[in-house]
Amino acid sequence: MSLASSELLDIISKPMPFGKYSGRPLLKLPMAYLCWFERKGWPSAELGAELALVYELKLNGVDLPLYQLLTP
Repeated sequence: MSLASSELLDIISKPMPFGKYSGRPLLKLPMAYLCWFERKGWPSAELGAELALVYELKLNGVDLPLYQLLTP
């Protein structure tokens, strides 16, 4: 499976729907928060897969160029 650039942009800019970081784009979630999900279990359905993707992007250090794609 490959992600089109528009799909990636949609994922990284999607607002977190709940919790302490509600409303924050998924890319801007702190790594510690993503690590917590990784240990405890990702949410079900699409959101869990999206959070896991953002976690992997950050873990592998390829997230930095993506911040330029987010609108302020």
